[in-house]
Amino acid sequence: MKRRHVLISVIFLILGIAVWFFSFSATEKSEGGKIENVIPLEQKTESSLPTIQEGKGEETAIKTEIAPETKKIRGSSLLENVPFTVQAPFGEWSDPIFQNGCEEAALLMAQYWITGETLTKEIAKKEIEAISAFEKKDIGQSVDTSAKDTEKVFRDYYGVTTSEVRTNITLLDVEEALSSGWLVIVPADGRKLKNPNYVQPGPVTHMLVIIGYDAEKKEFITNDSGTRNGKGYQYKENILFEAIRDYPTGNHLPINGIEKSMIVVRKDSTL
Repeated sequence: MKRRHVLISVIFLILGIAVWFFSFSATEKSEGGKIENVIPLEQKTESSLPTIQEGKGEETAIKTEIAPETKKIRGSSLLENVPFTVQAPFGEWSDPIFQNGCEEAALLMAQYWITGETLTKEIAKKEIEAISAFEKKDIGQSVDTSAKDTEKVFRDYYGVTTSEVRTNITLLDVEEALSSGWLVIVPADGRKLKNPNYVQPGPVTHMLVIIGYDAEKKEFITNDSGTRNGKGYQYKENILFEAIRDYPTGNHLPINGIEKSMIVVRKDSTL
């Protein structure tokens, strides 16, 4: 009888040990020989969750850093000491050389701005005639010259190395060039400029120099050789930009499409 009680006690002891063992296994798991505590999902804190690290497998974190917003500042600017000349210095408007001399006059103003020399009417007349004669040899004619050919003449005649043509420009491009201290030359449809000083309706092909920008009035400040009143003449920004239109080199050739170009000029060698 005593032996039976001992046997029953042993059986209950074995059963107790088994229950304890299975209970312990339910709260822990084995992975690769390493015991890892299992934390219920509702009890997990941010620090207890796995950390996703960059550059490791498919769990690479995606950066969502936003670059700081860049703002374009539209401020007033004005180049100093840009000389002015009308394209017909002594009113020789009936002479084709001066009647079509806006490109030559623009280059002349740019060159004398670079050198700082004094530009007189006498010098202007002589230089416009000389540039016109040079163009006939260099590009074949001197009536209309595109922005590209005008800049070429600038380099070939004056030996300038601080100019370049920029195409597909925006209004902001012109303003930024001026704020950077660059002189700007633009080809334009003179009729769209609506300048009351022109012989109406105005020239279909024209080129003028932009020397500044008035941010308060939203106007470009120009040296417009198409009129004796062109020194510092101001155009509303939308009117001038709308008028900008390149034209082909030639004798008033047809103009197809609207290409907005400008010639930028600096005094130093960095563009």
